Amino acid sequence: MITPCYYPVKGGTETVVRNLSMELNRIGVHTDVMTFNMDRKYAPKWRGKIEKIEGITVFKIPALNWLPIEHSPRITLGVNLIPGRFTNLLKEYDIIHFHELDFSFPSFSFFVRKPKMFHLHGIDVNFLKRYRLSRAILKHVADYYITITRQMERDLMELGISRSRITYLPNAVNGELFRPHGEKEDNLLLFVGRISFGKGLHVLLDSLHDLKKSVSLVIIGPATSLNYYQDILKRIEKENQRGKHRITYLGALDQPEVAKWCQKASILILPSFSEGFPVVILEALSCETPVIATPVGGIPELIRDYENGFLIPPNNPLKLAEAIEYLLDNKDIRTKMGKAGRKHTVKNFSLEVVAQKLRRVYEQIITTN
Repeated sequence: MITPCYYPVKGGTETVVRNLSMELNRIGVHTDVMTFNMDRKYAPKWRGKIEKIEGITVFKIPALNWLPIEHSPRITLGVNLIPGRFTNLLKEYDIIHFHELDFSFPSFSFFVRKPKMFHLHGIDVNFLKRYRLSRAILKHVADYYITITRQMERDLMELGISRSRITYLPNAVNGELFRPHGEKEDNLLLFVGRISFGKGLHVLLDSLHDLKKSVSLVIIGPATSLNYYQDILKRIEKENQRGKHRITYLGALDQPEVAKWCQKASILILPSFSEGFPVVILEALSCETPVIATPVGGIPELIRDYENGFLIPPNNPLKLAEAIEYLLDNKDIRTKMGKAGRKHTVKNFSLEVVAQKLRRVYEQIITTN
């Protein structure tokens, strides 16, 4: 598994890579991780090291940030870092499995003759249609592609990648860690995600003004946009000073801590403007916590409206407030939605099920190469 960021960086892709690597090793598929040696995105160190993290061998490759300003794909073409020597390590492996739409590792291992997979956790199809060079790089850096949503599958075919090279593999959740436990806390709302504009946290804060009930809102996630983050902190402080609602920002947490909050929350809320296939929705549903989210990216493949949660229009605080108020007023419906969410998630998105699917993909690739 090769991914730009890994522990201690926290995020959806990092969680997916960690969980898949651990489960693959458990079922007999030897899996190591390669990443850049950095504690935060695009801040690499020019020294490498090898670590054992939760039983997984992690190669942390040194790198240079060749553009020490905010990275734009129009400038970097997705090659965000220049890695130190790493291709000699790849000769020991049967399959190279890249993650994220970052071309740094794939570009510098172009001449390594091993079967390569590109696991896409999100894709800006309009950008790739517009910029021919980025599209060409995407089409030629890998032999096979994994998409986490059906829409992404269609997008890749529209960009000229043949259906035979694409495998649909949704994200997964550890149902043993993320499971119902204890009592739900009434009127406790939960947001888990990057503190960035695209996640729509400001929309959630706006919606609080339209709530009749007083609520507690817990926010978990790393800050990725400094200006937006500072604005959010000011708004949290102002809202707490009003005294009607209580808002707590906890920063980025490890999975066991996130699980505890998913178990306690009445509702998870994710009012995003764009998404791939959010792991946090799987985590909440697996804890029998209903979800209110927007119908973007792969979310409609997870949330069945009125069955395990609600889908509301993006950037609509009033509709969001109405959905929150309705679920808070109807505990029996929340409970019913939570149980339906757990059942659907365990059946279709458990880590065991998804890892076995990936194992079969690996076996097919090795057989045909």
